[in-house]
Amino acid sequence: MGFTMDGLACPVTVVVPTRDEERCLTRCLDSVIGRGFDNIVVVDTGSVDKTIEIVDKYTHHGVQLSQLPWPDSFGEMRNSAIEIVGSGWIVFLDADEWLDEHSSEQLRRHLASLTGTRNSDRLTLAPIIKHVGREVTIEDVPRIFKADSGIRYRGAVHEYPVLRGTIDEPVDLASLDVVFHHDGYDQAVVNEKSKRSRNLRLLNAARKDEPDNPRWLYFTVRDGLSTLDHAQLIDLCTALKDLSEQSPTTGDRLSARHYYRRALCIACQGLGTMGDWSTVHRFCEELDRIDQGNSPDAHYFRSVAELFNGVVTDSGLLRTIALRREDELLSASTIDPAGRHLDALIVAILRKIKSRSDAESYRALCEPWTDAFFQSSNLRTW
Repeated sequence: MGFTMDGLACPVTVVVPTRDEERCLTRCLDSVIGRGFDNIVVVDTGSVDKTIEIVDKYTHHGVQLSQLPWPDSFGEMRNSAIEIVGSGWIVFLDADEWLDEHSSEQLRRHLASLTGTRNSDRLTLAPIIKHVGREVTIEDVPRIFKADSGIRYRGAVHEYPVLRGTIDEPVDLASLDVVFHHDGYDQAVVNEKSKRSRNLRLLNAARKDEPDNPRWLYFTVRDGLSTLDHAQLIDLCTALKDLSEQSPTTGDRLSARHYYRRALCIACQGLGTMGDWSTVHRFCEELDRIDQGNSPDAHYFRSVAELFNGVVTDSGLLRTIALRREDELLSASTIDPAGRHLDALIVAILRKIKSRSDAESYRALCEPWTDAFFQSSNLRTW
């Protein structure tokens, strides 16, 4: 049933983009059929596995199939899907995601309340995306908006919505208390679908088209960390620093300064594993400059450097504990707003200057942390 506003129906269409998704498509479709959505459309871009067969089994549930040639751009693919839907609310649910069983009614209720409100044509909504197995939750990725608005996607990969006009403008974004579960970043899935090499190829193309868009530089650092060499990593961060001082207009909600900050944290992980602690310290100075001298992330990387170089002090432990209590500072952390990285740091320092039992007692109270330096809150050995 479409929502009605001033006598006009406002349907809700769930769009599921696919290409060779036989592993997970059934789970995705099962999460949305019979949940009160007006339309469910699978947009396939050239599957050669059993994806189409699976969709055929759902046609009696009203699932529709639209087949398009792959345009070598996720942004263009999503824009084509928007044109297919035409009007009403569009909900992009990727095939490796599924709607939480308690969220369908909430989603329809939220959209009903927003239909016809002022500025709804520039509004995008971000569900809570829970990455299964990674203990990571994302709440700022726009997935829902009016198909008949001026909102369209930009970018071949890591695409983002903009308000199209003479100059692309950032969209408005609101969080939505609706949960999408996601398992597409499971390492086995990433390897099987060659996501990393595909993303880097598309990012290289995006950087050629838009060399002054900091988003593409940041995602090249993030997606390519395991393949970038020392010089490439530093060059990318240097280019991002330059852009952060120019503030280019890209229609992205996030600024070049924001992406520079994120990239510094990722680069510190890579440089630390390479043993270049001097550049890590230099990048930490940049993080402190951006955060006005009070960056919990800079403290984290400096402390990790001290741990690996055998320099651990009581004052370092006290500083870490003090930062762990600063919820407002932690909420802006690029590494982990929940503060699990500082918990792991406290465990490691306790083990060095107190005792294993003290460390284990604290670790038992905390959520485990895993990154380049820790495995389940245990300091890695190289």
